Amino acid sequence: MKKPTRLLSDESQGKRTLLLVAAGSLCLATAFVAFTLLISSCSARIGAAIGAGGDARISVDAELPAAIADKFRKLARAGGQASGAQASAAGFFDVEAIRKTIAARPGISRVTVTQPSLDSIRVEAKARSVEELAASADIKTARLISVSRGAGWTEFRITLDRGGAKNVVALFPGLDPTLLEALSPPALEDDPLTIDEYRTMLKGVLGERAMAAMEAASIKLSIEAPGAVLASGGGKLSGSTITAAIPILDLLALSKPIELWIRW
Repeated sequence: MKKPTRLLSDESQGKRTLLLVAAGSLCLATAFVAFTLLISSCSARIGAAIGAGGDARISVDAELPAAIADKFRKLARAGGQASGAQASAAGFFDVEAIRKTIAARPGISRVTVTQPSLDSIRVEAKARSVEELAASADIKTARLISVSRGAGWTEFRITLDRGGAKNVVALFPGLDPTLLEALSPPALEDDPLTIDEYRTMLKGVLGERAMAAMEAASIKLSIEAPGAVLASGGGKLSGSTITAAIPILDLLALSKPIELWIRW
């Protein structure tokens, strides 16, 4: 059985970057910058409301819990990447880089990115066409979102798995490299740790307080269909909206693929 190794110990571990969102951290267009973005963040809500004409309103609210943000800043100071004052004042999100990345994505007609607090971010975007968004080369390669049609139905699907994880990370610049490096998600490794080994590793680096916040953190995803729902999967359906709460550790490990889909 492989033994957990210490995070941030060598060059190869420095290459382990955070999966994301968000969204995807982020937008679904990011799917989710969220998704990326988020996934850089440890507590997030990401929603997509699809219109009858194939357009969509995408919203992302993400915040890095204080215990985790404090721990990562201490790691940055210990590693000589920032002085005490710089690390305390620096946020983990590059708002302008995130805004430019999402705005440049095919299918996005409008995007607003704000930072309610130092360690949080809010994204609101409008997609002209979810099909155009899903068909862009990098999102298609990452298998992040897809749209399919049949006789009388349309389906929207979000997929996160180890096969596409590295490509998902490449979708989202604007995240602090110290944060990404510190999380070292197994989802990006060719020979990944198990979820239990990863939990042990993180606990050794983060400590009890920050690890408790990490264990409790999750990302809430929701997709709202423009019509009566014919089928869905991966979450809880209420009316025309399907919702799933995904623990952040499951997202970082991706021991099992994560899918959320809705057909109308």
